[in-house]
Amino acid sequence: MAWMSSRGMKIYLLAVGAVTLLAFFVTLGVMLPGYIKYRKSRVSSTLASTKKIDMSRFFIPESYKHLRDESWQPFRPDKKLWTSDDIKPYWQDPEVLILEYLEKQNENLINDLFKDIP
Repeated sequence: MAWMSSRGMKIYLLAVGAVTLLAFFVTLGVMLPGYIKYRKSRVSSTLASTKKIDMSRFFIPESYKHLRDESWQPFRPDKKLWTSDDIKPYWQDPEVLILEYLEKQNENLINDLFKDIP
Protein backbone atom coordinates (compact mmCIF):
# COMPACT_ATOMS: atom_id res chain seq x y z
CA MET A 1 0.00 0.00 0.00
CA ALA A 2 2.98 2.24 0.10
CA TRP A 3 2.77 2.74 -3.66
CA MET A 4 -0.70 4.32 -3.25
CA SER A 5 0.69 7.09 -1.06
CA SER A 6 3.72 7.77 -3.20
CA ARG A 7 4.08 11.12 -4.93
CA GLY A 8 4.28 9.52 -8.41
CA MET A 9 0.94 7.75 -7.99
CA LYS A 10 -0.76 10.96 -6.91
CA ILE A 11 0.58 12.75 -9.98
CA TYR A 12 -0.55 9.84 -12.16
CA LEU A 13 -4.08 9.88 -10.70
CA LEU A 14 -4.22 13.67 -11.06
CA ALA A 15 -3.13 13.44 -14.73
CA VAL A 16 -5.67 10.68 -15.50
CA GLY A 17 -8.42 12.70 -13.81
CA ALA A 18 -7.46 15.85 -15.73
CA VAL A 19 -7.41 14.00 -19.08
CA THR A 20 -10.77 12.40 -18.23
CA LEU A 21 -12.32 15.79 -17.41
CA LEU A 22 -10.81 17.32 -20.54
CA ALA A 23 -12.20 14.48 -22.69
CA PHE A 24 -15.63 14.90 -21.05
CA PHE A 25 -15.77 18.65 -21.72
CA VAL A 26 -14.51 18.29 -25.30
CA THR A 27 -17.14 15.62 -25.97
CA LEU A 28 -19.80 17.80 -24.37
CA GLY A 29 -18.68 20.80 -26.42
CA VAL A 30 -18.86 18.82 -29.65
CA MET A 31 -22.12 16.99 -28.97
CA LEU A 32 -24.17 19.70 -27.23
CA PRO A 33 -24.70 22.09 -30.20
CA GLY A 34 -25.91 19.23 -32.40
CA TYR A 35 -28.23 17.99 -29.66
CA ILE A 36 -29.69 21.47 -29.13
CA LYS A 37 -30.27 21.83 -32.89
CA TYR A 38 -31.89 18.38 -32.96
CA ARG A 39 -34.23 19.23 -30.07
CA LYS A 40 -35.25 22.51 -31.70
CA SER A 41 -36.06 20.75 -34.96
CA ARG A 42 -38.07 18.10 -33.11
CA VAL A 43 -40.05 20.75 -31.24
CA SER A 44 -40.78 22.72 -34.42
CA SER A 45 -41.81 19.57 -36.32
CA THR A 46 -44.16 18.48 -33.53
CA LEU A 47 -45.64 21.97 -33.42
CA ALA A 48 -46.14 21.90 -37.17
CA SER A 49 -47.81 18.50 -37.03
CA THR A 50 -50.19 19.49 -34.22
CA LYS A 51 -51.59 22.54 -36.01
CA LYS A 52 -55.27 22.20 -36.78
CA ILE A 53 -56.28 22.33 -40.42
CA ASP A 54 -58.95 24.83 -41.27
CA MET A 55 -61.95 23.27 -43.03
CA SER A 56 -61.91 26.05 -45.62
CA ARG A 57 -58.81 24.41 -47.12
CA PHE A 58 -61.06 21.51 -48.17
CA PHE A 59 -63.65 23.71 -49.85
CA ILE A 60 -64.55 22.47 -53.33
CA PRO A 61 -65.93 25.17 -55.61
CA GLU A 62 -69.30 24.51 -57.24
CA SER A 63 -67.78 24.64 -60.71
CA TYR A 64 -65.64 21.58 -59.92
CA LYS A 65 -68.60 19.60 -58.62
CA HIS A 66 -70.18 19.62 -62.09
CA LEU A 67 -67.14 18.09 -63.78
CA ARG A 68 -68.18 14.58 -62.84
CA ASP A 69 -70.46 13.26 -65.54
CA GLU A 70 -72.69 10.43 -64.34
CA SER A 71 -74.10 9.79 -67.82
CA TRP A 72 -70.83 8.33 -69.16
CA GLN A 73 -71.04 4.68 -70.14
CA PRO A 74 -68.15 2.35 -70.98
CA PHE A 75 -67.87 1.00 -74.53
CA ARG A 76 -67.78 -2.58 -73.37
CA PRO A 77 -68.76 -4.50 -70.28
CA ASP A 78 -66.03 -5.23 -67.74
CA LYS A 79 -64.42 -8.64 -68.01
CA LYS A 80 -62.73 -10.63 -65.29
CA LEU A 81 -60.72 -12.78 -67.71
CA TRP A 82 -59.54 -11.89 -71.20
CA THR A 83 -59.01 -14.39 -73.97
CA SER A 84 -56.15 -14.09 -76.46
CA ASP A 85 -58.64 -12.95 -79.12
CA ASP A 86 -59.77 -10.14 -76.81
CA ILE A 87 -56.19 -9.03 -76.28
CA LYS A 88 -54.99 -9.14 -79.93
CA PRO A 89 -56.36 -5.71 -81.01
CA TYR A 90 -54.62 -3.98 -78.09
CA TRP A 91 -51.38 -5.94 -77.80
CA GLN A 92 -48.12 -4.32 -78.78
CA ASP A 93 -44.91 -6.24 -78.46
CA PRO A 94 -42.80 -4.48 -75.80
CA GLU A 95 -39.56 -5.53 -77.50
CA VAL A 96 -40.51 -3.59 -80.63
CA LEU A 97 -41.49 -0.54 -78.59
CA ILE A 98 -38.25 -0.61 -76.62
CA LEU A 99 -36.15 -0.98 -79.77
CA GLU A 100 -37.93 1.96 -81.40
CA TYR A 101 -37.35 4.08 -78.31
CA LEU A 102 -33.66 3.15 -78.10
CA GLU A 103 -33.13 3.80 -81.82
CA LYS A 104 -34.64 7.25 -81.42
CA GLN A 105 -32.49 7.99 -78.37
CA ASN A 106 -29.34 6.84 -80.18
CA GLU A 107 -30.18 8.95 -83.19
CA ASN A 108 -30.69 11.99 -80.94
CA LEU A 109 -27.36 11.37 -79.19
CA ILE A 110 -25.52 11.02 -82.51
CA ASN A 111 -27.16 14.19 -83.85
CA ASP A 112 -26.11 16.07 -80.68
CA LEU A 113 -22.58 14.73 -81.06
CA PHE A 114 -22.24 15.87 -84.68
CA LYS A 115 -24.30 19.08 -84.56
CA ASP A 116 -21.23 21.35 -84.25
CA ILE A 117 -19.40 19.73 -87.15
CA PRO A 118 -19.89 21.67 -90.43
